[in-house]
Amino acid sequence: MNRTKATVAGFAFASALVAATPAVAQQSDAGWYIGGSYGMTNIDVDTSGTGFRADGDDTGFKIFGGFQFSKHWGAEVGYLDAGKASVTGPGGSADLSVTAITFAGTGTLPLNENFSLLGKVGLWMWDTGCNGAICVSGASDSDTDLLHALGVRYNFNRNWAIQAEWEQFETSVDSVTLTSIGVRFKF
Repeated sequence: MNRTKATVAGFAFASALVAATPAVAQQSDAGWYIGGSYGMTNIDVDTSGTGFRADGDDTGFKIFGGFQFSKHWGAEVGYLDAGKASVTGPGGSADLSVTAITFAGTGTLPLNENFSLLGKVGLWMWDTGCNGAICVSGASDSDTDLLHALGVRYNFNRNWAIQAEWEQFETSVDSVTLTSIGVRFKF
């Protein structure tokens, strides 16, 4: 999917979200939320057959916001900084960085008043950058691919919650994983 189509899809998604807000806002579980998470990332760089080695373990963070249509369904947008992967080999080394904007549909399965299981499926519009001796001129890249996630949330009260998530961000050759813990505030 090219960048223009993904941007148009994102704006259509956001427009539908805003248009649907008044109709579902009367439900007790519906509402806007924001949050942030921090955790461990793994950028899986395919170096097979190249003579290079990659260390993709780093820390990363995300900030997100969305709308919960009901206690089971919602939609979310976010920003991801997945940190860096270090690549070393003949001729030197380089750091590859990954950032992204995310759009996802969310599913929530309440287990009781405080605990819920979470799921997420969507798209991530990612950008990579390269900094180091072995980087080729114009080595940055970008595209749009699929993401999916699983997690748990504990609600302290109606507004505040803590959540842990495992998220997988796919590309055609590599992948990024974020295992994080964070907070969520529902308005």
